[in-house]
Amino acid sequence: MSGAPEYELEGILQMVLPPVPVGRSRYKLPFVVLSDTPRPQSIQFEAYGDLIPYIQNLPLRERVRVRFALEGWLWHPPQGASRYVTRLTAIAVERLHA
Repeated sequence: MSGAPEYELEGILQMVLPPVPVGRSRYKLPFVVLSDTPRPQSIQFEAYGDLIPYIQNLPLRERVRVRFALEGWLWHPPQGASRYVTRLTAIAVERLHA
């Protein structure tokens, strides 16, 4: 990846949103996983490239393991105030079987 720290999270695939264009012929796919933690959290990730069709074909409520990069930066929009952005970019998604 880009040198960003990498992490893993296991949980239930809760939602797959429609692909979002992010440039010429490039898309990101937002998806949400309900974490397997003492206090379950709904965590939104972004997937790119070959992961998009893979995730779109997973059934909802499927148990998955997501390996992801934690990325953050200060964004200076053309107009308005600067703001901090944090993104969880999926590197790999693995279907877990019970």
